[in-house]
Amino acid sequence: MSQKSLQEFFSLRTDSPKRRRSPGEDKEQSKKLMLSNMGDTAGNISVPQPSMNDSSVGQISVSQLMTMMSDLIDRKGLAKKEDLTIINAEIENLKKENKDLHQKIDMLNKRLNGFDRTSRKNNLIFGGIEYTGGNWITIIEDFVKQVLCIEQGILIGRAFPLGKEGLRKRLILVEFLRGEEVNLIMSKVGVLRGTNFFVHRDYSMEERLKRSKLSSIKREIMKCNDRVNASFRRDALLVNEVPFVWDLQKGFMTAKGEDGIQALRGCANLDLSDFMANLILPRNGGSPPREQSE
Repeated sequence: MSQKSLQEFFSLRTDSPKRRRSPGEDKEQSKKLMLSNMGDTAGNISVPQPSMNDSSVGQISVSQLMTMMSDLIDRKGLAKKEDLTIINAEIENLKKENKDLHQKIDMLNKRLNGFDRTSRKNNLIFGGIEYTGGNWITIIEDFVKQVLCIEQGILIGRAFPLGKEGLRKRLILVEFLRGEEVNLIMSKVGVLRGTNFFVHRDYSMEERLKRSKLSSIKREIMKCNDRVNASFRRDALLVNEVPFVWDLQKGFMTAKGEDGIQALRGCANLDLSDFMANLILPRNGGSPPREQSE
């Protein structure tokens, strides 16, 4: 081999391609490039400079973090503590208004029920009378004289049937002009027991429901102990002279508002807890039992 060939073989070639880097070198070069770019970008961002008294959290201070969070809340429209306080106050006001409205509605219902009772106080409902033709007022007058054995004349404002037309036996609503005649008739309805006739007062739907419950309780009391004195007086069921009522929200209770089940144990030595529990359940159809006397 000649000297020239050796020199050409070992001489440096400036036009040769660069040496290929290893994977580790490529990764290191990428990190350097990324850090360089981040430095250029950070130079364009304005970050509040911490004061000497600020404690640092990572690369920013606590006060800077709080400022950033406050700005974020403002941008997102999130509720602040002051907003929640106002909302809670408004909710409390709405609760109070709702409570006041319920009280006013209850008061109006009581007044309406009072007016309803007043308008019905001289009314009676007769049942079991077969219609054979003629005027209903005359039919009721004859029934009062012949069946109830009341000889004195009574004054009837009007009388008309209730329910479906075409039936021979329909309920008859009778409006009397004087309250004393209503009381006189109700004092004689005991003679109707064991017959198909009945007479009771013209109660509102609410009163009918209450008396239906009390009538069921009365029957259960007499079934358990027929020596107990149980009878109706106005809107109350008297058990051994203790008045009981039925409240649509609270159920069976005394006229003084005491627990009815406990009071019944005391005055009649009867425990109707299970019966009362079943009585509260809604009934599957049927009409309230009719009361013939008070």
